Amino acid sequence: MLRLFLIVFALCLQLTAKQITLRIPLDSEHIAVVTFDDARISATDVERSLRVAEYGLYATTVLGYVGHCDANDIPKMEKDIEKAQQIVDELNPSKFPPELSGVVMYLKDLQSFWLWQAQQELEFLKSGRSPDTEYKGTDFAQCQVHVETLNKSQACHQVVFNWNNCVLHTMEKQLGGYPKDKWTAFLDVYGILERVEQTIGD
Repeated sequence: MLRLFLIVFALCLQLTAKQITLRIPLDSEHIAVVTFDDARISATDVERSLRVAEYGLYATTVLGYVGHCDANDIPKMEKDIEKAQQIVDELNPSKFPPELSGVVMYLKDLQSFWLWQAQQELEFLKSGRSPDTEYKGTDFAQCQVHVETLNKSQACHQVVFNWNNCVLHTMEKQLGGYPKDKWTAFLDVYGILERVEQTIGD
């Protein structure tokens, strides 16, 4: 009798469960195809969560390239920095399912660092000041550049290429790679099936 009850109960669960499949753009090259039960997690929470996926909106930078150190780029840089600051502010663990706290904090740290890099480059472009050699306790002394004795072209190359690549490499080693294990654990908790498709060539 108990076995019959369990079978009937399981069938009822299957009938009431509503499987939803969504195709959600992650970036310009990737689309996530996700299937989930909206009784376990809402479509809104799924869409918001995908912003912190490996190829999601919050895992990529909104900051543009400033390789020529042209003062005409300053307005665009300032707008990009505003967008980056907004992303950092939106990366609040309380706005996401608790299982994603580790992923959210990783991306917040990464986006905050990218923001700091852009702010340093903007300050150099505005005032010619050398970038700082410390960020939130991380020492970048080995990346220090002295632009005071260089012409504009040389100083630009030192900051945009040498300093930028040096601090980026150092910080990437400290932060590590995207926490795929934490993302997978989140998918498992809510029974979300995810498939990432490339849009190149479509």
